[in-house]
Amino acid sequence: MWLKSFAAFIWGLLLAVCLALLLFRLLPVAADIKLFVGMMLGFCLWVAVMIYCYSRNNAKAASVVCGRWFAVTAAANVLLFYIPVY
Repeated sequence: MWLKSFAAFIWGLLLAVCLALLLFRLLPVAADIKLFVGMMLGFCLWVAVMIYCYSRNNAKAASVVCGRWFAVTAAANVLLFYIPVY
């Protein structure tokens, strides 16, 4: 149970940050609205990933799926970092 808790906390934090950053880069609205939506969505995503990790049988099964999602979102963040947004 402790391993699932640790995996849920770490993967939830990493995925919430990556997905909120993607949203921040892609939303065509003012900065204050982006920050508000990012905070609300980031917390909800963190909770959703934690629930997903707790629903798996063990920490390894949750880490495999969350690791794949993290690789995809991290790659998208790296690609979008080099595309100028005006």
